[in-house]
Amino acid sequence: MIAALKRLYASFRGFDEAGSAVPMMDGPLKPNTALDAAPVVLRLPEIDNLTATHFGLVCSEGGGLMRLRDDGEALGATEERAFASEITCLAADGSGALAIGLDGQGILIQGGRHDGVQLKELNGTTLRSPAAALFLDPDTLVVANGSAEFMMSDWKRDLMNRRASGSVWRIALGGKAEATPLACNLAFPYGLASGANGTVLVSESWRHRIVALDSGKAPRPVLSDLPAYPARIAPASDGGYWLALFAPRNQLVEFVLREQDYRRRMVATIDPAYWIAPSLSSGSSFLEPIQGGARKKLNMLKPWSPSWSYGLVVRCDPNMRPRESFHSRADGAFHGVTSLAESGGALLVGARGSGALARLHVEGVLQ
Repeated sequence: MIAALKRLYASFRGFDEAGSAVPMMDGPLKPNTALDAAPVVLRLPEIDNLTATHFGLVCSEGGGLMRLRDDGEALGATEERAFASEITCLAADGSGALAIGLDGQGILIQGGRHDGVQLKELNGTTLRSPAAALFLDPDTLVVANGSAEFMMSDWKRDLMNRRASGSVWRIALGGKAEATPLACNLAFPYGLASGANGTVLVSESWRHRIVALDSGKAPRPVLSDLPAYPARIAPASDGGYWLALFAPRNQLVEFVLREQDYRRRMVATIDPAYWIAPSLSSGSSFLEPIQGGARKKLNMLKPWSPSWSYGLVVRCDPNMRPRESFHSRADGAFHGVTSLAESGGALLVGARGSGALARLHVEGVLQ
């Protein structure tokens, strides 16, 4: 009876009793057009996994491992190796080894003292969705398994089925490659970084937050209630971090996630490209939800309109507090930022949704 009266009162006053409100982009996250203004130095249709190594920058394009090189004002890319499965993550140990995540196939170590090591199962858990990897040292690798049920390419299905089966593991590569779970039941862990005092920072996408993992302790939130879904975390030269956010949160999506019958029918009967769900890119088809006056005025796309895709990079201090942000808004052309890396006194930002790599010069941050 009391609960019913509370719901009635909340409905009358307009309270968001269900918690579907999306936080505003304000303060350090105030929208701008910095990503659209940054020069594009390379176009690759499926660019992802920018990683700084001791021999230069590498990235992935689908199943191709690409080495990047300076080419005047732009960058060039040469395929170093091709895989049958899509590359889902890359990590370098700083001395020649590269951990390569393959969709549905686990992790392969290329180069270094553990060259050729393959990790497909960790203590009985299949590495179905290797979303991120991090070398703590040449013999210790941390791996985030985004989902125990779905491959990385099915990330929308993982979200819309409201799963939280992700996990993070510490792996001793010597000998039998012993694995220790650092955290389980995570809602799509997508990025990893080394934190203070030996902690590991993890971006938990479906819970819109960054958590710190201490050995033997529950995940500790360090940055919560983000207005977009976080992806990779990269170290910054000033001691802080760069955070990529690959799609915006949307009140309609938050509502659909609560409506079980509608959501299940949508997932079962509609092409994922047209779900009411976040996306790496949008605006290419009239079949997408939210059209007409909600998006356009005088045939121009509103920069403030509801959007399924967005471009967002956040600079954080060493305590993971946002300090500054760089945007490509709803009417922009640099959406779906999934990875970033510092190189040559600039920040390189990879937008998988737009298939572009931009060079961002940030005054007072990069030396």
